[in-house]
Amino acid sequence: MMRLDLEIAIRFLHRRGGQLLRGTGLAALIGVTVATASLVITMALMSGYSEAIASALRRGHAHMVAFSPVPLELDRASQLAEAVATIPGVRRASPMRYLVALAVDPAEPASPLPVVLKAVQSPPGFTGLEAWPDSDGSGRGEPTGGLPAVVGARLAARLSLAEGSQLRVLLPPDAGRLHLESLSLRCIGEFRLGFAQFDESWIVVPLGPLAGAIPGSGAAGIEVELDDPFAVDAARAPVEAMLPNLIVTDWREANQVLFDLLQIQTMVLFIMLSLVIAVASFQVSSSLVVLGIDKRRASGTLLALGATPGRVRRILMFAGFMLGTCGIAAGVGLGVGASLLATRFRLVRFPEGLADVYMVDHIPFVIEPVQLLAVIGLSLLLVLGASLWPAWRAARLDPIKALKAA
Repeated sequence: MMRLDLEIAIRFLHRRGGQLLRGTGLAALIGVTVATASLVITMALMSGYSEAIASALRRGHAHMVAFSPVPLELDRASQLAEAVATIPGVRRASPMRYLVALAVDPAEPASPLPVVLKAVQSPPGFTGLEAWPDSDGSGRGEPTGGLPAVVGARLAARLSLAEGSQLRVLLPPDAGRLHLESLSLRCIGEFRLGFAQFDESWIVVPLGPLAGAIPGSGAAGIEVELDDPFAVDAARAPVEAMLPNLIVTDWREANQVLFDLLQIQTMVLFIMLSLVIAVASFQVSSSLVVLGIDKRRASGTLLALGATPGRVRRILMFAGFMLGTCGIAAGVGLGVGASLLATRFRLVRFPEGLADVYMVDHIPFVIEPVQLLAVIGLSLLLVLGASLWPAWRAARLDPIKALKAA
């Protein structure tokens, strides 16, 4: 019986009707298609935005960092790092320290640029270095021609730095002093993480020579890179057990507020665009009203032959549901195809000014299966709901009046 109802519904849709029926049906199909595609593309954009930020943070920041309440001597910090490196799943452990400084722009020496010096004993993976040059492998050797430095790509372009270029940075003054100590750096390469904060203001330097240039300084803690960045929960307990006097955090915890805000933004956009699908679903409802009027004689004939009002209602609901499903399928295909093309050709890219606002220089479109299923499920539910009232109204038709009117 269900199969017969489907066949009748298909005949209702396929048989040539009036101009109004064709127009409302086409409008409903296009409306649902465009609304569904918009929601698919928006969800892919937000997923890609979150993934782009998370990927840059995983590569730029250490996966775990153990901060010391007081500066650590380099020898003690090196011993702790070597011990942490023996934990299964740990790829790299290194003493580190961050310093805020001013980079002197040769073109505008009176307007130095604020930068962050990331000083590490062993260079992180994104620098492409196995060890610091001009050192004994521990990052403590005396540099020649200035401290070796790996500079963010955007900062290097802004300062017109090339490999071998010299750069002077001004260090924060000591308490009670206004004079800024300067430090000479030698650019040995650049890195690009796709994250504006890193690419525009970070300079990675060896910790040992930097500590030697700043009397009384040491390591601020130990940074840890894992083989699997998402395995922080498994690695955190042994790291905390090995470093009981240090405060351990991970890249997810340090950026939890940012990820929460992105999740809220994604949810708000999902709700807002769901309203667009709801409006498009009313076009399906309008199309069913016109279909019920156009097929009034056919419905009356079915009722006269013994079909129950419930069956007529089911047939019209099937017709509306199939019309909406075709629009949803076309919208999902259009949205997925557009997302893949946008990612392939990197259509969402930001210049330097906007990259500071959005934090990344480009956004890929990432199709999350869970989000795609949510879009499809919600769209089907809205289309089905929009089909109820017209189908119920058409099922109340008096067969005798319908045959006489036809």
